[in-house]
Amino acid sequence: MTSDDPFPVKMCVCYDTTFADLKQSGVRSFEDVANRFGCGTGCGLCRPYIARMLETGQTEFAIIDQDND
Repeated sequence: MTSDDPFPVKMCVCYDTTFADLKQSGVRSFEDVANRFGCGTGCGLCRPYIARMLETGQTEFAIIDQDND
C-alpha cells in the first residue's frame, strides 16, 4: 500500500471485523478466521486480504486487482 491510497482496505465488511483485530487475536489459518469470526464466509471479497494478512502480517492493503494479481 502506498501513502497516496485514499481508501485502504482494512476489514471484512460482512462481519465488521478489522484485519488488525484478526491479527491481534492470533489466528493462524483461513479456517481459524472463518470459524472464529466468520470472515471470508460472506461475500468473500476479503479472502485475498486475509490470505495476505496471514502471510505478511499486514493489516491495511491497497485494493487488489484480481485481473493482474
